[in-house]
Amino acid sequence: MGAVAGLLHMVDCERIKITSAARRVLISNCFDVSHFIFTPSPCLLVGDNRSCQFAPYNTYYDGLREDLLATGLAAAVLSQDNTVVGNTIHGPALQCASNKWKNPVELANLSEFPQMKTDPSPGAPGADDRAVNVKGTGEDAMKTPTLVPASEFQVLFVPLESEANRTRRMNPPENDGGERFADEGSSVGSVGPKVGIGSQYSHSLADVLQLSPFRLPTEYERRAIVKAERMKSLQQAIQTDLSPEQQVKLEEELNRGFRDWLVTSGNLRQVLDLVHLESRGAI
Repeated sequence: MGAVAGLLHMVDCERIKITSAARRVLISNCFDVSHFIFTPSPCLLVGDNRSCQFAPYNTYYDGLREDLLATGLAAAVLSQDNTVVGNTIHGPALQCASNKWKNPVELANLSEFPQMKTDPSPGAPGADDRAVNVKGTGEDAMKTPTLVPASEFQVLFVPLESEANRTRRMNPPENDGGERFADEGSSVGSVGPKVGIGSQYSHSLADVLQLSPFRLPTEYERRAIVKAERMKSLQQAIQTDLSPEQQVKLEEELNRGFRDWLVTSGNLRQVLDLVHLESRGAI
């Protein structure tokens, strides 16, 4: 979902993953739904919600910053002389409220679920604390929402890119070394993925870490970087250790396995949805 200025209401959803930034989130009668959320207010749960999981916002798309400004979910940072802080490449620096993604409220009880344990992360100003699940047993374990484990956190790639952004990727300026805006800080430094090397996952992760005004919690950020580094190491090993013929054969085997997984996992529907969107000119 794009940025939502008002209420995002999820009703009778089942076995899906939802990514959105919204001022208020209301969840009704959902089962096995993972919510990757930015919201300045705690998510509200009504009715019978089971096996719901919550995680921080996990994507960056071309136009997100403009959408956040338009919906009032972010504000441009001004300097002392009332000029906008930022640069000509990425636009103005943005400031957002604290993300309440891990503090869901059950309206039936009019009380918050037990606060999930946190581990403070000094040295990363503005970042959410690292969180650890508190799991119940029996029926409570089914109903009580939990956090998506950091080991299962994935960056979502949105297949939509403007011509200007595509040009920037192909010809990055010399001074665009992946720095963030001064007010947004960095807990990664030079350890983060380099945009010029690696897979699309690495590129998307770099955008999430460098361009998004939403900070990932420390543990989620660390796990995502480890996955990107593993992927780049594997790609480099394939390029250096395999002959061109072996690379072609490996690609064929991977494609065959991927197609089989799409069918057996039920995810083929998502690919078909993208094909239909593309045929209508939506992407």
